[in-house]
Amino acid sequence: MRTLAYAVALCMATAGAAMAEKPFEGVELKMLGIGDTSVTRLAPIVGEFEALTGAKVQIDMFPYPGLVDKIIIEASSDSPSYQLLWVDSPWVGMLGEAGALVDLTDLARRDAADIKLDDIIPIQLQENTWQGQLLAFPASGMTWLNQYRADLFENPGEQAAFKAKYGYDLAAPTTWDQYRDIAEFFTRKKGENAGGKPLENDLYGASQSYSRVQGAITHDYFPFMRSFGGDYWDPQTGLCAMTGEPHIKAAEYMKSLIPFNPPDYLGLMWDIQSGYMERGEAAQAAYWSVRSVRLTNPAEARLAEIGKAGFAANPTDGGKPEPTYTGALSFAINAKVSDKEKEAAWAFIKWSTSEDLMRRFATEGNGVSQFRKAILADPDLQQKYPYYKVLLDSQANAKRRIFHPFYQDVEETFGVELNKFMAGETATAAEALTTACNAVNSRLKMFPVETRLRWINDVPAKVLAD
Repeated sequence: MRTLAYAVALCMATAGAAMAEKPFEGVELKMLGIGDTSVTRLAPIVGEFEALTGAKVQIDMFPYPGLVDKIIIEASSDSPSYQLLWVDSPWVGMLGEAGALVDLTDLARRDAADIKLDDIIPIQLQENTWQGQLLAFPASGMTWLNQYRADLFENPGEQAAFKAKYGYDLAAPTTWDQYRDIAEFFTRKKGENAGGKPLENDLYGASQSYSRVQGAITHDYFPFMRSFGGDYWDPQTGLCAMTGEPHIKAAEYMKSLIPFNPPDYLGLMWDIQSGYMERGEAAQAAYWSVRSVRLTNPAEARLAEIGKAGFAANPTDGGKPEPTYTGALSFAINAKVSDKEKEAAWAFIKWSTSEDLMRRFATEGNGVSQFRKAILADPDLQQKYPYYKVLLDSQANAKRRIFHPFYQDVEETFGVELNKFMAGETATAAEALTTACNAVNSRLKMFPVETRLRWINDVPAKVLAD
């Protein structure tokens, strides 16, 4: 009955649909996507959308590196191959300034009741805006949080040994000093005991991204930097300002974790990094909640069979209440599509991000990192997915990710320079950060101050205005 009711509501809400049983019969949509859980959970069931609306949807999945370049090519074509685009929220400034995406504000306002707009965590909508325009719709909301081997943390023998060595109780860390102590404590060799059992493989105290490929290291450095109290831009000039004390402390701290990371740390990207947690070969990882759901699923993570995952809010420098670092993995519409394709694409976004489908993924499947308050607050689902409560509570004090039109330059430049510092090719964090900032600023200085200040101004989402 719920599926039928949603189909009727979908048809009624679609402009120009004239109450047809299948308003988009004959329309073919393609999504330029990625193998992220927001897509992999959806791809096997797109036939259901065709049965409801008549529109066929094909999802093509590509690796993350280079995906934004493919999107830019698609958005610049007068005859695009892809009408739907998977978008990582830091890209919205670049794509928004280029006019590459449809502004979804009016569509979201028109269908506010249908999409349950007031149920979406506001920062997840803000993540997808550029100059107040809603350019993408969240399909997977996330924060940077702490994942850890709860089975080891709760082991009485490990608790006693940790207390004897460090003088305080073993628990999910609230400070980065505690995080490093725990990383040191649990770094062990194959054959040594952990949790009262001999290890089948080496155990690493932490697993972080240090690779320069597609700026993977920046995806870890920026939330570290934010948790130390740093930010990206000088509010007076609009230029890169990531050379201050918080920025240097964050980079130095990341380097201090290297002895407790896997030996291939310089090549650790997202999937490789999270793989150590999924196999139970890392004691903890500060990482995105988007892959947290895998840690509770035996089909995706061995940890779910041999141990237990725990989740906690991101530590900070000294435990200070710094804002949570948020993100969104989202669906957008190519600005070059026809009106009919736009309505069909919006109908697909509504269906694929609806509360019904999100709840179905959570209750019947393996879950997805959520952005809807009602689902994250559901006690039964919090029991099934312990990170749901962390994801919900931590966003009460949250600040969005970088959203600058020059994000790709920032990501790549800082990725190279930070990686060189971690590898010992650059002597100090200050030198690495200064080199990176100077390279970014050499391009930004070509633009007027007014333009630079507009680019760093996080205009509130118009869709959230009364």
